[in-house]
Amino acid sequence: MSAAQGVSMASGEWGHTVDSGTVLSGRYELHRILGRGGMGQVWLGRDLSVLRREVAVKLLPALADPGSVRRFQDEAAALAKLQHPGITVVHDAGSHDGHLFIVMELLHGCDLAQLMVQQPSGLPIDQVLDLARQTVDALGVAHSRGIVHRDLKPANLFLQRDGRVKICDFGIARSTDAVTSVTASGQMIGTPPYMSPEQWQSQPVDARSDLYSLGCVIFELLTGQPPFSPRQPLYTLMRQHVEQRPPSPRALRPDIPAVLDDLTVALLAKMPEGRPDADSLAFELARLAERGDRATTKTLQYPGAGASGAPTNSSYGISGMPTYALLGRLGTRAMGAVNSVAFSPDGQTLASAGEGGVRLWNAHTGEQLRRLIAHRDLDRLVFSPDGGTVATIEGGKVVTLWDAHTGEQRDQLAHARWLTGLAFSPDGQTLASSGTDGIHLWNIRTGEQRRELVASKMVWSLAFSPDGQTLVSAEGGNVRLRGAYTGEHRSELAGHRRWVCSVAFSPDGQILAGGSGNWVYLWDVRTSALRRQLTGHRGRMQTEHALAFSPDARMLASGGADHRVHLWDTHTDDKLATLTDHRAPIRSVAFSPDGSTLAGAGGNEVVLWTA
Repeated sequence: MSAAQGVSMASGEWGHTVDSGTVLSGRYELHRILGRGGMGQVWLGRDLSVLRREVAVKLLPALADPGSVRRFQDEAAALAKLQHPGITVVHDAGSHDGHLFIVMELLHGCDLAQLMVQQPSGLPIDQVLDLARQTVDALGVAHSRGIVHRDLKPANLFLQRDGRVKICDFGIARSTDAVTSVTASGQMIGTPPYMSPEQWQSQPVDARSDLYSLGCVIFELLTGQPPFSPRQPLYTLMRQHVEQRPPSPRALRPDIPAVLDDLTVALLAKMPEGRPDADSLAFELARLAERGDRATTKTLQYPGAGASGAPTNSSYGISGMPTYALLGRLGTRAMGAVNSVAFSPDGQTLASAGEGGVRLWNAHTGEQLRRLIAHRDLDRLVFSPDGGTVATIEGGKVVTLWDAHTGEQRDQLAHARWLTGLAFSPDGQTLASSGTDGIHLWNIRTGEQRRELVASKMVWSLAFSPDGQTLVSAEGGNVRLRGAYTGEHRSELAGHRRWVCSVAFSPDGQILAGGSGNWVYLWDVRTSALRRQLTGHRGRMQTEHALAFSPDARMLASGGADHRVHLWDTHTDDKLATLTDHRAPIRSVAFSPDGSTLAGAGGNEVVLWTA
């Protein structure tokens, strides 16, 4: 349906007219309808505040029944409790002329139902494992907050262009004290092909109900069809979910590993206590992904990039890893020293920071788009997760916040002493900065300090875990893990022989990397055990941000004073390649969100390599 057709229907059952150009609560301008469903319409909108960002606005009809209003309010409340890279971020909620609305981050990519249309016989095994692992990680966070989704299905799992999965549509999510899957009017809540036996029987549901639904999703991703066909009478489908043993996925697709087949069938157990819990499932999926006898694929087939211009697929070599070749160089001697480099979350912009300010480049053409002039040299640069803000360390003592779209300076956050580390929380609400006066956590909206964490020694570098629960710091040469919100000291990683000055989490949260002189250390986050000590750099790693993981967590890039970037296989800890095209010590490295480009900064230039 076109946006124009959607607008012509925006009155009638919608009460007050809502059309393109309507501004909700004086802030969110509606542009066009992106979709519609049982919970109303989803619009492309724009936040007219200082943030100036595109958003998705879910709008409920003004004449909605009380049950729909309650579920809509429940969704806003549920999302507000959840902060995880795998769960849709809610920015705001409110009402306008009788319409309730929720403002959420705008996602780019496609849902898994759309992806299955492109590959109706099932996805590559490795991709299914990756999607399932991401989903169960995000589900685990929701369940730990007492939230049960109750409608997990391919259409509610959104695959972004960078390969990350977001769980969407918490419209019928309930706390764990919810006792029924049927409304007072008898309307069924859930999607029949993915509903658990307890949902069908109106029994109390908990986290194990979502795991049954995830089992149905995994079955479909593997075989192209859910365990029980929806093309039959509803009563028959109910009997099958409640009473009939599901078929074996392997019987429909022989290349499915036996262990994965068993795990999928276990998730579809009729009794909740017979299903593996989220932790066990995550562990088994990770172990299966590392097994040598699983079916492998040489190409990761994520959705096309559409208008973004990013590649549709990433090509992999014989080892299953991409090979990188020199793409080009950005900068001249007149530009001055470059200390930091970062890609915007949508992959469209490359930012470099150093002498004289920030330069924003078109990541595909190398054209300089804008220069953000600073009065002092910039030592560190990071993008906010939504891409709307660039944060830099200016002159060693000030954190400057810039509007990434307009180039305007938004705020400055002052430290008393020298600054070295900078990191956004995954939800974009908090900015952490560190240096000789400890760690400071800032409210990114107001610029106010949330908390100050005292450190006895210099904090060189810091990073948030992908789930936002943990803050790691390179502190006085040691590596310390803290609670991201409380600052409570949790543990200290051991095994390194030298002073660690840089740290980085892998995107899947399983590996922590630390740079120490000309060494790189890898720790297993789950056990805190040192996995491997990587050697190969001829000179010490230059700064606190010369480590970067690829978006799929399969590679680690490290830059050093020897003008080299080493690429490491994070599964085998072997060196994959050494890139020698840089003409100066490398101070910063960064992967593009789709993994197709690697940037290295140092001296007077940024060097780009492409897969």
